[in-house]
Amino acid sequence: MIFKALACDFDGTLASEDRIGPEALEALGHAREAGLRLILVTGRTFFELTRVCERLDLFDAVVAENGAVLYYPAAAMIRDQGPPPTKRLLAELDRRGISYQVGRVIIATRRAEEAGVRGALRLAGVDRDLVYNRAALMLLPPSVSKGTGIRQALRFLSISHHDMLAFGDAENDLDLFQAGGWTACPANAVAELKERADWTFPGEDGVGVAAAIMGPVLGDRLPVARSPRHRLTLGWVVETSEPVTISARGINVLIHGDPLSGKSWMAGALVERLVGSRYATCAIDPEGDYRVLGRMAGVTWAEIDSDASMADSLSLFERDPSVSVVVDLSALPHTRKLTVIEHGLRVIRDLRRRLGRPHWVLLDEAHYSLHPDGVPDEAAGIEDRGFCLVSYRPSWLRPSVVKSLDVFLLARATAEEELAFLRSCLPGGAASRVLASVSKLPPGEFLVVQPEGAGAALTFIPAPRETTHVRHLRKYADVEVPFSERFLFRRPDGAVVATAQSLREFRHAVGAVDDAVLAHHAGRGDFSRWVREVFSDLELARQLRKSEARWRRGELPDLRRAIEHPVAYRYGPEP
Repeated sequence: MIFKALACDFDGTLASEDRIGPEALEALGHAREAGLRLILVTGRTFFELTRVCERLDLFDAVVAENGAVLYYPAAAMIRDQGPPPTKRLLAELDRRGISYQVGRVIIATRRAEEAGVRGALRLAGVDRDLVYNRAALMLLPPSVSKGTGIRQALRFLSISHHDMLAFGDAENDLDLFQAGGWTACPANAVAELKERADWTFPGEDGVGVAAAIMGPVLGDRLPVARSPRHRLTLGWVVETSEPVTISARGINVLIHGDPLSGKSWMAGALVERLVGSRYATCAIDPEGDYRVLGRMAGVTWAEIDSDASMADSLSLFERDPSVSVVVDLSALPHTRKLTVIEHGLRVIRDLRRRLGRPHWVLLDEAHYSLHPDGVPDEAAGIEDRGFCLVSYRPSWLRPSVVKSLDVFLLARATAEEELAFLRSCLPGGAASRVLASVSKLPPGEFLVVQPEGAGAALTFIPAPRETTHVRHLRKYADVEVPFSERFLFRRPDGAVVATAQSLREFRHAVGAVDDAVLAHHAGRGDFSRWVREVFSDLELARQLRKSEARWRRGELPDLRRAIEHPVAYRYGPEP
């Protein structure tokens, strides 16, 4: 279930004629049994609420007096969020013959008395906000609302606002809706609130709320992914400059592209958007590509060397509803990474079931952990949604994982096996356009395919990154280029003595061939040209071009080391 708390208004939503009916009470009981935390939100004075609501014990928190009083039944703790009404103001209201109720903090009267109330406030020299609730009028301390009260209650309960579903029906519920992650109202709600709600359900009062809880809410059938109010902006369509957005909840995303195509850059940008919107996010980073995200406020970076350190890092989600964590496994041997990732995913699935967070899990190099013999489905929990998988070989993903994918973010992709994979899993109308353009995408452009728009494929330019993407390049030393683009080591007479299809093979060959072979290629600038044209690594090409020029000028006594060193510095020493 995507939500972990229900915040329900009292009058006109849960209750009618001062009472919560049997249907609503039964539905609230089932919600508690399902693990949902319950929060009652009302404009009633606290004293009046204790008189009319006999089951305050059902709730984990009570936000009364329109946010001015917080009550936690289990702890028998009450906290006022403002000062009590002044005697001067009450005396002025009495002098004017205005009837009212006094709470611990608020004053409640009829909306028809507004003109007299404003005059009383002016003469008494008291600053109070006026809040409407259908025919009622409430006088509150400045900046106190249902929204401020619910935020305090969520902090006390350690619940993210993204995990709360708020029910309301009147004008004073607008602040509640602004504080909630998802919002709902009955069909008889005021028009202003219905315009702000994510979901309007049939029925009225407690009977309608009960049907909503027992049906779509507990049945996990709310159309969360289709809400137009909860979207992440990724960039702009190339042709029209229209914003490109994806749902912030209820989907799985695949980011795919060739090595060095920019997919890790895009993945980091997505994490930045999620963190900026206060979604708790966990980035599982097998190769150290996302360490820079640790510079963002609210993000913790942790180096992982065991199951225990993984579990310890993920425990941060227990304590902070909005924290995000980058777990870096690059120091682990490759043979250990799979087991540690599986342990981490099991911990995450348990956290999500109990707390609802992390809301998102980014798994880089997903093909190494979610192939047919990798982390089992029951450990990963991909069907729970909220996963972003990053891979240059998604054809290795097992069918159950592929079936769960909803949105595709594609960088340049040219491998025939991966193009065939895209053809097999993309929606019918999108496959032909994607295959026609994805292999020709220029640097800095991406394709997005998502269920909205019948699976239409859009080419877009991403919004700028907040953090500088610093590539950890060791893994790219093993990436093989096409056979036709391999480096051929030749003697001056043209005879081929060695070949290299990856930078690691290139380094081995440089260390093994004769000096005459190295001199032949350095004299022609072949090393720097191959790295620039085949790998698009302009920095390494610049370093090699410098070494080649220095050798031609007779300034280098050791050409072999001058070629090997910049490659080793850029891509890391041999493991």
